[in-house]
Amino acid sequence: MELLIIGAGYVGLVSGTCFSEMGHRVTCLDINKEKIDNLQNGIIPIYEPGLEEMVKRNVKAGRLVFTTHYAESVGKAQVCFIAVDTPTMLDGSADTTQVEAVAAAIGHHMQHYCVVVTKSTVPVGTTNLLGEIIQKIFEAKTCGLGV
Repeated sequence: MELLIIGAGYVGLVSGTCFSEMGHRVTCLDINKEKIDNLQNGIIPIYEPGLEEMVKRNVKAGRLVFTTHYAESVGKAQVCFIAVDTPTMLDGSADTTQVEAVAAAIGHHMQHYCVVVTKSTVPVGTTNLLGEIIQKIFEAKTCGLGV
């Protein structure tokens, strides 16, 4: 199965690596070019026992790749996992700006049916909002095209 993990932080990198270890083809996408360059060069930004070896093994096997490019990644994914930060705002609520931006990017680059999973910590109801964002953008770009 083709999986896309958006956000190569602790949750995204560990999840993506574990999925690749299970035999899935995984792309980890992050907008931080330096982080992706480091991952492509075998530099793991976090410590988790056994993670470095698993990353290297799955990269070598071609099951785990790293990128900053939505266009080439979303279109081939069967499942997209959103695993980006949701920082806390001053009033204690979650800032879902990054999660919403990822949903918009998925809608823009999606070419076919795709399951979208939210691994980011978000308030109740956010998943419905993300679905609406994705659907609205996808429908606007495909309107009248029969895609």
